[in-house]
Amino acid sequence: MATSSYESERDLGRNFALQARARLPLVDDVEVVGYVSHIGQQIVASLDGNPFPYQFFVVRDPKINAFAVPGGYIYVHSGLLTQAVNDDEVAGVLGHEIAHVHAHHLAREQDATRLMNYATLFGVLLSVVNPAAGAGAMAAGATTQLKYRREFEQEADYLGAGYMQKAGFDPHGMLDFFKRLADQQRLAASAAPPYLLSHPLTDERLTHLESVLHTSQWVAVARPPTSAALARVQLLAHAATALPGDLVSLYHRRLDDHPNDAHARYLLGVALLETGALDAARRTLEQAANMGWTAADRELGRTWLRLRDPQRARMLLARAAETDPNDAGAHAELAKALQALGDAAGALSEFTRAVDLVPDFADAHYSLGMLAGRSGQEADGYFHIAEALRLRGEYDAALKQYEKAAPLLSAGSERAEYVQAQIDTLNDFLGHRSRR
Repeated sequence: MATSSYESERDLGRNFALQARARLPLVDDVEVVGYVSHIGQQIVASLDGNPFPYQFFVVRDPKINAFAVPGGYIYVHSGLLTQAVNDDEVAGVLGHEIAHVHAHHLAREQDATRLMNYATLFGVLLSVVNPAAGAGAMAAGATTQLKYRREFEQEADYLGAGYMQKAGFDPHGMLDFFKRLADQQRLAASAAPPYLLSHPLTDERLTHLESVLHTSQWVAVARPPTSAALARVQLLAHAATALPGDLVSLYHRRLDDHPNDAHARYLLGVALLETGALDAARRTLEQAANMGWTAADRELGRTWLRLRDPQRARMLLARAAETDPNDAGAHAELAKALQALGDAAGALSEFTRAVDLVPDFADAHYSLGMLAGRSGQEADGYFHIAEALRLRGEYDAALKQYEKAAPLLSAGSERAEYVQAQIDTLNDFLGHRSRR
């Protein structure tokens, strides 16, 4: 495909992603997004001749859905994560969506329909998340629906299975997940997952994928259980959409079924913490820690911080950050404890570490910006607040902060060039939006 076509897809995806940050209910929890991105980037690393920098997002929606946008933007609904049994099934969905992008399926659909401009594409995809809002966002008179052709779906199955196998995942996870969706569709066609509206799951398609995976090159292995990482992400995804009482009841029942399971007790403690039951969370997490679940340190630290004991929180969070130096959440929580103890320099260091690990960590950027501003570091203060506002989709406010930071930065520096690029992008986007 020609370079100009790649550029067109990149522009389309970039504009869509800007609109999505402002309009879609995106999950901003760094663990949830980080889990999806980690698996997705492992698969992307297996691609040959990849022209796009892939990015992964999670939509706060309990329905099972996922979609891909040209230019390497992949969106997964939180409800899909809660329904996956293991990492291979999540990888199966991501592999399929990555294949749609890598094979330029939407661009090829556009060649056929001539309707897939940026505004129409956003309306089509938004309608899957929010039908009323999607209808309003679509161009007047456009009734296009995103529904991949049969040959594109089969191609995405085959290519995606190959990508995920090269990345170290079992491609049978893709088949397992799609079969469960097909069973749901057969049992209650009117309540079929929205994913099936844009990705028609026919018996022919399942049979084709099954026959491909039964050849000798796709040797099946025993299905792994739910990993600790996925179990935690599923809890956080549930917490984003479920009622607090329902969330706690769900994890109480799971502990009742396995009363001697430290992991089940830990998950209940996290559910209690997420719903604000702090004393119960502390007791439950301490029990899990006493049973040997060392990952409880971070959650206990978060709990003590909310119980207004920053000294105890600092000890636990420092230990958690030392145990896993790449845990951006632990560094951010440790920064809050240090800040509460009056250690501004230590807090600055830990917030900086958090955003270095996860550049899209909006809350850490905001806290870092506020702290830097109070410490007399004006340029850093404006910059990090601008980053936080941009990541939250608050573009007008972000633009003002970038414009305040720009004259304070060293001319020609990497950050100065980055800030100017953001100013140009947001000015262009906001200008187009106002004209529409």
